[in-house]
Amino acid sequence: MNRIINQLILLLFLVPGLRAQEKAVSDTLRLDILLREGLENNPQLQSLRDQANAAKTQYDQVTAWDAPQVGIEFFQVPIRSFPIPIRKNMETDYFIQQMFPWPGKLSAMGDVATNNASMFEQTYKAAEKKFILDLKTAYYELYLIQRKLEINDANQILMTSLIDIAMKQLEVGMGKQSDVVRAQTELSKLIEEAIQLKRDNKVVAAMVNTLISQPANTALGPVPDLDIAMPLYTYEDLTGLADNVRPELKAMNFEIEMNRSELAAAKKEFYPDLMVKGQYKNMTNTSSDFWSLMVGVNIPITWWSKGKYQGRVQETRLNISKVQNQYKDMSNMVRFDIQSSLSRIEGDYKRTRVYKNTIIPQAQHSLELLIAEYQVGKTEFLMVLDAYRMLLMAKQDYYMANMEFVSDTAKIEQAVGMSLNEINETLSR
Repeated sequence: MNRIINQLILLLFLVPGLRAQEKAVSDTLRLDILLREGLENNPQLQSLRDQANAAKTQYDQVTAWDAPQVGIEFFQVPIRSFPIPIRKNMETDYFIQQMFPWPGKLSAMGDVATNNASMFEQTYKAAEKKFILDLKTAYYELYLIQRKLEINDANQILMTSLIDIAMKQLEVGMGKQSDVVRAQTELSKLIEEAIQLKRDNKVVAAMVNTLISQPANTALGPVPDLDIAMPLYTYEDLTGLADNVRPELKAMNFEIEMNRSELAAAKKEFYPDLMVKGQYKNMTNTSSDFWSLMVGVNIPITWWSKGKYQGRVQETRLNISKVQNQYKDMSNMVRFDIQSSLSRIEGDYKRTRVYKNTIIPQAQHSLELLIAEYQVGKTEFLMVLDAYRMLLMAKQDYYMANMEFVSDTAKIEQAVGMSLNEINETLSR
């Protein structure tokens, strides 16, 4: 009889591990490979990459002079000479003209373009961090579902064995028909739960496949066990790093500088641009040709046009103030994200230790004792079921705590803007 009890306990605790080991031999689903494939292939990230690269081309566009104008003018051309105006015209003028912007205007626009490109670059990096968080979250959900499926498999085997025990107890007059029915009902619940878990597994696997841009129905291998280690960094460590490296904050800083450059460029608009035109006059009926030079400027300070430039200056100043306030709000949210994630991580870690070292061993021991007592008629089958359910919940809660720990750790990475390895390397310097 003791041998049967031991076999049941081994089934309950070793089957999930054995199945995981069998699968892990060849097709383990590695997070680092998924991240590499996703960062390379995700179309949204590729779109933002193209946008950032396109922004870098604006510098040459805004700092270049306008193209010169070259032309020919025909004067006093008789109508009868049409369509060849040069045949009997009195004068042919050849000209070239160039617009020269006021010194400093183009360089100010170049600063705008440079900061704008840097802003888009940080926007792309922020999207990368958000993508990593989304992929890790889906990966960890897949981990939890697979662990629940493994527990479910083992529990179906255990419940089938308990049904056999209950039937044997009934045959020898030590059990009840209701015990068999309860065990069979519990097995049916496990089968129904397995159906739901397999459905959820397909849905989350489809999300992982979609994020890395491969067919949604691609089969994914088992997720290996997660490494759980309490981080040593503090709130002050992380907020100091986030101020310097969080992409959203850096993007806002570049946006502020871009608006300041736009303000400088807007103020330059009050200064006139210079237009120079050189012209050569070829006189038909005389041996004397002429040349001429024209210099002109625009006048932006006229009363009917200066409102355009004054309005732009005021608009840009308000934009600077707007982004500065957005930066402060974002900085406050970053600090909240770091503090809340740190608090959750600490609680998650303590829960994993309690479940692993205390609750699960106690629940396992309780189930062993109650199965032994039931076989000799010293306890009710309901007590065995309660102990079984306590152990089931403890194991599920343990894996849930593991999943929440790594998920909250991923949120720390996204809040700071650095991976855990980068954080540890930076703080150890």
